[in-house]
Amino acid sequence: MDTSIAPPNLPAPRNESELVQQVGEWADRNFKDNRAPDYGIVEEVGEAVHCVLKKFQGIRGFEDHAFFLEKFGDCLADAMIYLADWSYLHNAIFRFGRNQHQLGNMTMDDERRIILHMLQGSASMLSFGPIYRAGTKIEAAEEGVYNMLAQRICTGVEYWANLYQIDIRWLVTATWQKVRQRDWVKNPATAGN
Repeated sequence: MDTSIAPPNLPAPRNESELVQQVGEWADRNFKDNRAPDYGIVEEVGEAVHCVLKKFQGIRGFEDHAFFLEKFGDCLADAMIYLADWSYLHNAIFRFGRNQHQLGNMTMDDERRIILHMLQGSASMLSFGPIYRAGTKIEAAEEGVYNMLAQRICTGVEYWANLYQIDIRWLVTATWQKVRQRDWVKNPATAGN
């Protein structure tokens, strides 16, 4: 019997639903029930704040705008991948561009509000405790809350990316193409990186 967890040769996801499915199946193969994507979202939001702080301070290489964009963008893309896994486990969905009409009105002065929005959304995810498994029947009220939380994080990431002129849809797809190649079962220390 083949026990390999090598990812299937799938095309890039065409939409958010395919991203959620692909990420969730990959996480099932790699981590089974030993994962906490809500913690991962919090971690990545914190790392993104770290990038912004060091850019403001002009230290640790973050004074270089290209370096900042690389590290900051990686945090946002990773947060979206964790969000896709959280959505898979909670039968939730998010959509890019749902609040697109507000993006043009955002300025750097809004960054603190975006960070607060992200922290509040991810803290709310933590409050739900144990995760559901994909395919579990959930009540309509729960589904609405899960969808709202997933959308809140997605929108926050979009707003934050937009402030720095990052194409988050493209970056999430590109990052996912790299992440999905990792095999944490075979290489638990490095995932083969």
